[in-house]
This record gives sequence, structure tokens and C-alpha cells, in this order.
Amino acid sequence: MSGVDTALWDLKGKALGVPVVELLGGACRDKMEAYASGGWANADKIGEQLNGYIEKGFKGVKMRVGIMDKTVAESVKRVRAAREAIGDDIKLMTDAHGTFSVPEAKQFCRGVEDCNLYWFEEPISPDNRHGTAEVRASTSIPIAAGESEYTAFDVRDLIEVRALDVVQPDSAIIGGITESMRVAQLAHTYQLELAPHCLGSAFSFMAGVNVAFASPAAVVIEFSLGGNPMMYELVNEKITVENGMLSAPTAPGLGLTPNWDFVHEFKQKI
Repeated sequence: MSGVDTALWDLKGKALGVPVVELLGGACRDKMEAYASGGWANADKIGEQLNGYIEKGFKGVKMRVGIMDKTVAESVKRVRAAREAIGDDIKLMTDAHGTFSVPEAKQFCRGVEDCNLYWFEEPISPDNRHGTAEVRASTSIPIAAGESEYTAFDVRDLIEVRALDVVQPDSAIIGGITESMRVAQLAHTYQLELAPHCLGSAFSFMAGVNVAFASPAAVVIEFSLGGNPMMYELVNEKITVENGMLSAPTAPGLGLTPNWDFVHEFKQKI
């Protein structure tokens, strides 16, 4: 459903010669800050890795924590090393990919409470919305979630139990651009930040970008700095960020065309 919905928005935009964001009501801004999504290095190297992103012009960076560190203490150590290395003026996000338990997430939050995190993403299993609400109630750190939800009704349920501060719909999961816009309206109504999850293919990335530019609730957009052929080799166009900023889309539809050589190389033979 997500793929069909997104493809139909793309086709309509191309048929009319306008970017999808125009079909959604128009861009709320000319540019939007992008944050670099990566941060897998250990405590000794995390500062160097994140500063490498900052040198590319990014004013915000996200790092991974959680089960990859084996202990909560190690996650805390890495975050504290990261903040010390990048200074106080850079947005620092963390993402546990739902791998902490509720007590572990609370312990982590206590350990990094003074690190001025912009948000803590998916602290525990996304299936446990009441547990996420419990974590949020225990800390002043903003909680981000929503990339694993399948409908706007799921996001509404997260909002109703006060589980999050930042809403992160993924257009490839939640039902395409149509359902993402419903989530964007929820974020605007409840005065929450919208930050679409944009770590999949080039098509889902641009779907999220168009939704973000059309929504007054969006502030920053995710930009992956990890290896991702589906983002960089699947399409003919080159997706770039200049000085840490993304410009509002101007090309018709999603502004992308498939690289058929890449598609045929990995096509499943029946």
C-alpha cells in the first residue's frame, strides 16, 4: 500500500509538472536543516566520526546506542564522549532502535540527562507504547518514535498515552505519503515535532522530504551517511545536502527516475 500510494503521488506530480510538495499544499519553507544519521563508533572514536559529519556542514548528528553497546554504561560513556567532542552547539540525537528495556532506558536517560540531547529515539520496543510513555515521564529528554507504526491511528495511540515528543512516520511503512500527511496533521494539532524517518530507499527518502516541507511541524530531516545502495545507486539523480541544508523540492513528482541497470542487476529471477 505504501509503495502504490507513493507511486501515485509521484505519477500525478509528473503528469502535472509539479513536485509532490505542491500537491500537498506547497512548501512551508525554502530550506530545511538536515541532520547526519550514523554514529556507530566506540567511545574512543565516536567524536572523530561525528565531527567528520559536522565538517560536511551538518549542524545536527545522530548516533546509535542500545544493544550494540552490550551495557547501558557503555552507551552512556559513548554519548558523553560524543557531546564532549562535538561541543554544545551541535544537535545530538540518539537512537536505541527499540533495544533497551524500560529500566535500561530510564538508566540511560539518567546517565545522559545533562548532555542536552535533542531527542532519544525508540528507547524500547515500539510495540510497548505504555512503556515508552513511562520512559518519557521519567526524563526531560524528548522522546522520538513512530517509524515502526503502520497507520495514523497507531500514532494517535502513542500521542494519547503521552509517549512521544517527536513523531517519525516512515512513508514506506505507514501507508505512503497520504498516511504520512495525516500523521503530519496530528503532529501539528498536538504541537509535536514532525521528523519523518528517511533511512530507506531514495523514493521513501524523497517522500519524507516532500511531507516534511509541506508540514509546519517539521524542523529537521534525516540524511543517512551510512552505506545505502538503495539511496544512492537505485536512482539516476544524486541526492545531496549543501552546508547541512536541504532545499525544497522543485522537480516534478518525487524528482527521481530509476536506474534500471541497478534494478536489473538485483532483480529476482522466477
